[in-house]
Amino acid sequence: MNKVIFLFLGLLFSVQSLSLTPYKGSYDLYALTAMGNLKIGNATLNLEINNNRFEFTTEARTESIWKALYDYSRSEKSIGNEIDGQIINTYFSVIEKIKNEVKKNYEITIETDKNYAVSSSGDEFEIKPGLLVDTLSVYLALSNDMINKPSQSEFTYQVVDEAGVKYLKFKLDGTEKLLINENEIETTRVVCEELQLTLNLSSKENYQPIRIHKINGKTAFTMTLIGFDA
Repeated sequence: MNKVIFLFLGLLFSVQSLSLTPYKGSYDLYALTAMGNLKIGNATLNLEINNNRFEFTTEARTESIWKALYDYSRSEKSIGNEIDGQIINTYFSVIEKIKNEVKKNYEITIETDKNYAVSSSGDEFEIKPGLLVDTLSVYLALSNDMINKPSQSEFTYQVVDEAGVKYLKFKLDGTEKLLINENEIETTRVVCEELQLTLNLSSKENYQPIRIHKINGKTAFTMTLIGFDA
């Protein structure tokens, strides 16, 4: 269950063609268990924009009723710039705690023009030619590309985290109507098979995420939007 938070890796953004748009939202997190589909936590996510600079943060934690069983929290921050419609990442950080014990605490500085990224652990990762993003800003890049390349059905990105740089492929997988807060929303499904991740992105609202479904081992987790301020 300590991998649940992967659901929060960049789950919230809103973009317009060639321009990021500020966004703040909240989600409920559910886990499919032997007792049914249970709400176990929540998250607040915030995208701030200053000219072409973005700061994208997430805060997620289990609710107090679940803390005796599983006390978990994680915060993330991604900083960068949007230049000519591209997401240029410069910084990424993660703090993860289980029962108030720090399990992860690292920062990554990205030097795209020099083709490398440096972790606070001292590790250096080589970047191949092309766009590099972190595990939050990859969703900003995906949203921008879905808007600006509407005929394309598959997108691949170099993504960096504490383990290094890897390629992740996101495939469009049709449309689906979801009922959120008694409102029917038309969404586009996007699948990342490597992560066992399915995103439902709002087709009319610049592909902001409405629902995120992630399988970790034998358990399925779902995050559902409950409110936002654009």
